[in-house]
Amino acid sequence: MRLLDSLALDIERQADAPLHRQLYRRLAEEIAAGSLRPGEKLPSTRDFASLLGVSRNTVLLAFDHLISEGYLQPLTGSGTYVARELPEQLPIRAPARINPAIEAAGSLNRSFTPSSAITNAPSTLRHMRRPVPFRANFPAVDMFPVRQWASLAANLYRQLDPDAAGELLGEGDPQGYRPLRLAIAEHVALSRGLACTADNIVIFAGAQHAVDLACRILLTPGERVWCEDPGYDGIYASATAAGAIPVPVPVDEEGLVVEEGMARAADARLVYVSPSKQFPLGMELSLERRHALLQWARAAGAWVLEDDYDTEFRYAGRPMPALHALDREGRVLYFGTFSKMLFPGLRLGFAVLPDALVEAFVSARAIVGRYSPMLEQALVARFMADGHLAAHVRRMRRLYARRQDYLLQAIARRLSPWMTAAPTNTGMEIIARLAEGLGGRRVAEAAARRGLEIMPIAALAREAEADHLIALGFSAFGEEQMDEGIDILRGIFTAMAAPGRAS
Repeated sequence: MRLLDSLALDIERQADAPLHRQLYRRLAEEIAAGSLRPGEKLPSTRDFASLLGVSRNTVLLAFDHLISEGYLQPLTGSGTYVARELPEQLPIRAPARINPAIEAAGSLNRSFTPSSAITNAPSTLRHMRRPVPFRANFPAVDMFPVRQWASLAANLYRQLDPDAAGELLGEGDPQGYRPLRLAIAEHVALSRGLACTADNIVIFAGAQHAVDLACRILLTPGERVWCEDPGYDGIYASATAAGAIPVPVPVDEEGLVVEEGMARAADARLVYVSPSKQFPLGMELSLERRHALLQWARAAGAWVLEDDYDTEFRYAGRPMPALHALDREGRVLYFGTFSKMLFPGLRLGFAVLPDALVEAFVSARAIVGRYSPMLEQALVARFMADGHLAAHVRRMRRLYARRQDYLLQAIARRLSPWMTAAPTNTGMEIIARLAEGLGGRRVAEAAARRGLEIMPIAALAREAEADHLIALGFSAFGEEQMDEGIDILRGIFTAMAAPGRAS
């Protein structure tokens, strides 16, 4: 508190330097002087702004500068910390001058106040994340066949005749590279039973891009949207940014509780659902609930956003039919991504759309980003056409199954006094239930200080009581990494259980 009081006194609201640059410099000086120690957690940006009497945008701009230069480190679901390994040059250099419009945004008491619908986006969407144990929902990028990918890329460039060069090096189709759309149509028909053609598919920069554009196209301000609770934070952010009202709808062992959604917002215009593997809890939407959801959507004239983000990695049984495959009224928009099948840095996703919506989405795609990079689309199309995607998914499915088994055994053997975990049939993480007295947020914060990344389910809940649950990813980590992570968790649990000790 003394540090915050000092910062508040030092900020000169009438000075020429914008507030965010003043705050940036003062925090940098405190880190350089050791007043803020490596690994120390900072207050949230909202708390920081409130305590200093400035806007949250001022704090966000200052934090972003410090993060980009390596002085702060954001940890998903936990907060922002002073980096454990600081840059060599201390004290730090002044930041490069940025766009005057952004500087004006940082000086909140002047003329510009940004929309909270955008600036309040969840931190999980704002910051880069790395595969540290036990990061959930992250593929084994170190196992991706980079040499095979590089060979395909080299061949693609070598074979660029004038016609191909004009297509791949020139401007692209906002709907997406047609050979890729053809390959996707074949893939979803075989793997998920979708009846569609390349003309129903639009390529996006990841599934979140498609979700956001769907909210902009299908919603008007004030309309309501069913969102799973706990659930994907991106839909809450996109619905809010579109001026709509997210309505949290609980989930149980059968997935989204459709009756509760109808009771809370029978007139909703849109529903977001992850039926094949509910995010984050992992259950499937039951067949009865699927039919009930489609029946409601048809009667209400509502749209259904089906996020099928990692169905390819299924370890037991057969998946239920996709909602899109059951839809006979053209109410379901099906979203998929290559971030899990291949690697997140690719930033390619796709939507399978009803005929009536294709033109609207292609027009909007032409405005928002115009088109995805053509060479990357061509590479993925070639990767799929040559059978490499199917082979890679099979290899990863076997690898992930082994890694899940190893993690479950390690938890049962070494962490059973403090938590239990059950296997998942699909995906890249398991859900663990903490013993009474241990909170998911508290455990995640302690783990973050030790270099782990654990997802507390409560961080993704609006009304649901979920602080006894955490998600532990297994897909991106070998046995040695998991053993080290288990050792750290055991130490954290032991410290929490010791009388008079805090983690």
